[in-house]
Formats: sequence, structure tokens, C-alpha cells
Amino acid sequence: MSSIVQSCTVIKVGGSLMETAPELLIYLQKHLDSKGPPVPRLLIIPGGGIFADSVRKVHENKGISDEAAHWMAILGMEQYAYYLADKSGTRTTEDMYEPVAGISILMPYRLLRKWDPLPHSWNVTSDCIAAWVASMLGARMIKVTDVDGVIINGKTENVLNAVELQKIGKSCVDSVLPELLIKDGRDCIVVNGKYPERVLAAIEQKAVRGTLIKGNI
Repeated sequence: MSSIVQSCTVIKVGGSLMETAPELLIYLQKHLDSKGPPVPRLLIIPGGGIFADSVRKVHENKGISDEAAHWMAILGMEQYAYYLADKSGTRTTEDMYEPVAGISILMPYRLLRKWDPLPHSWNVTSDCIAAWVASMLGARMIKVTDVDGVIINGKTENVLNAVELQKIGKSCVDSVLPELLIKDGRDCIVVNGKYPERVLAAIEQKAVRGTLIKGNI
């Protein structure tokens, strides 16, 4: 595996950021262009957003199977990927091991049809897929969403053990994500993508407002 892949950062970009995510990707690309070589690899995992939400409604109202809903939701991630690519000019890839520096957006359908590593459930969505990709690549993971981090009793937590997060239940991350982080011994930082400078700080491993979820404990 190349050194580029080994230094990869996996960034889950939530569907909640549909209005601002293209500008975020453009901001990050401009920063990379200004730095010059060596250029890190940033692999974007798209959320499902309104595309997966429409599948959820069909699942609930039309009685399709969990299996069908799972793959339709993965295709919803690809729809969001196409949207992000079109609006930002970011390239897409179907190969998570492709050793390309800079930003690329993963098209996950064919990859997941080949590997199919996760349960087919609405508790396991794009956060968990991003965690699996990060595990396969040995990469750092950043979850970019529309809130400042994991909020408990009205307060954004700076650091939170994944074990604690499991006890909390519903939050801004998939309910199965803490289990995957614990299993892999991997951390994940949650940051607000409406502030591109925060995402950049997280990529550069600088102090940033957000929540560090500790799976490596």
C-alpha cells in the first residue's frame, strides 16, 4: 500500500450540509493547492441526506425489504456524491485504495457490493461506512456535520469515550458507530462543517472546537 494511502484522512460529509458542503470542499482544495507537495489524501465519504431520507420513507410506507432499502440508501449516498462533485468540481473514485493525492469523493456502491461488511439496518448508515473505510485504510476519521459536536444536556462535549456514547443512545452519530470505533481502537472527531476552518484544523490535527470520540482507550 502506498504512503499516500497510509496518510489518508477519511472525512464523512453529512447530508445535513447539502447547502454548504460544496463550498467546504472548494475551500479545502484551495488550501491544498496553496501548500504544494507533498499533498495529503482526503477521501470524502458522502452521507445519504435527502436521497436516503426518501428511501426511508419508501421503506416505511411501501413495505420494501430491509435488503432493498439498504442498497437503495447506498445508491442515495452516490447521488449525494454526484451532487457534491458537480457543485465543487471534486473528482470521484470507486476505489478506496486508489493512491491519489488531494480530495476525492468515494462512490461506495460497487465497493460495498463486493465487501458488504456491515448489517443492513437504519442504525448502520454512512457514519459506519466511513468508519469501516477508515479501518481498512488505517486512516484518521473526521465526521463533518451541521452541529458543533456531540451535545449532552445542552453542552458540546470536548472529549467523549465511545463507551460513554453507547450509553447515551441517540446523538449526532450513528448508534452503531461507537461499537465500531471501540472494536477498531479508532478515534473520530466530530466538527461543524459550516465553519470550514474547523474542518481544516481537524485535518491538520490542531486544536479545534468539536467532540473527539475516543475509541482508542
